[in-house]
Amino acid sequence: MKCGGRKIGHKANKSFFEKKRQWSKRKDTILECYLPPYLTKIATQKAPILIVDAFAGPGKFGDGELGSPQIICQSVEIALSKGLSVNVSVMCIESEEELFKDLTKSIESFSFATANHGEFGDYIDEIERQAKNHSVFLYVDPWTVEGLEWERMDRVFQHLNISNMSIEILLNFNAPSFVRRGLAALKLSIPESDPDIEDAEEIDAPFATPPSIERLNLVVSGDWWKTILSSTANFSSKVLDMTEGVCSRLSKRFKEVCYSPIKAQPHHTIPKYFLIFASRHPDALILMNDQMVKSRKTLAELAKPKEPTLFEMRPTDLVPDIETLPEVILKYVSKPTQRGIVILNIIRECFGQFAHKDIRGCIEQMLKDGKLRSETGKVRINDNVKIFAARKSN
Repeated sequence: MKCGGRKIGHKANKSFFEKKRQWSKRKDTILECYLPPYLTKIATQKAPILIVDAFAGPGKFGDGELGSPQIICQSVEIALSKGLSVNVSVMCIESEEELFKDLTKSIESFSFATANHGEFGDYIDEIERQAKNHSVFLYVDPWTVEGLEWERMDRVFQHLNISNMSIEILLNFNAPSFVRRGLAALKLSIPESDPDIEDAEEIDAPFATPPSIERLNLVVSGDWWKTILSSTANFSSKVLDMTEGVCSRLSKRFKEVCYSPIKAQPHHTIPKYFLIFASRHPDALILMNDQMVKSRKTLAELAKPKEPTLFEMRPTDLVPDIETLPEVILKYVSKPTQRGIVILNIIRECFGQFAHKDIRGCIEQMLKDGKLRSETGKVRINDNVKIFAARKSN
């Protein structure tokens, strides 16, 4: 079935792993930045840790770049060498036979890691069993939306309601692919892909299976998506609405849910995919936010012009305008509110844009400038002290 004159792929094969794309580097950089502080912090819970790479791939790209299994295993190995106080196991899952063979060789030197052949869903029972007494981190990075089955994943998520164990998920949700497949299933018009606004690479590959309403219902738990796709909104809006719908469903289990759009090219208006992060604890949200900022700054440095320029030429996706931060802060201080809560609310709104220390520093500067006041009357305060907007003098 063709979509807008082209075809949509559902699964990565070995050719995909010949060279690592820039957008693929972004998500793996975020993973690489997050795991070291995550392992250190979550180990204080005194429970063993299970990290699951649900769509692992071969472990390494043809150009020598590391894949997620290697990134995860190396992060764990370093943490253990520094005396991490709990046991860690890594479960890497891959369904493609050839990729699985490469994966097995890639991680065989890591005694704490296992390569598992099959679909992600095949191992839900085992993950659910371990979730009863392990801290669990799920890295779910499918090629498009195939392989996702919400109700089966939710069997793991439900442990958030019945135990005190930590469960976190970093999910690559390919919303553009879902919307195209959904429009095809509903027999609605599918827009031609425009390389000026989105990455058309995966649209060039053939369907492995025809899109069906029933299959898409399984992916996102219900047919609620049909209302979004049947609306008169444009394609870009439908992509965003689908992502927010998925986040809304995660919010039924997780207290903290945020997403960050990842684009193939900075000038694109339609993201390649959305990285969705969910955790029960606000500290994890702050930690992930800071690591997303760190990874973005790494890419921004690579995109810096060779010659100095008078104005910032890089897109705000890479270099958010810090000058907008005071205005955002003022939205959350119309009444006295603890500084820690203000910072958390800003991170929820501007996920991946501003680091915790930058928000805290901006608040301190606004206190010095008299734009904010604290209940103690001091500039140097902690997160428990309430702050509020200063009254304008007549």
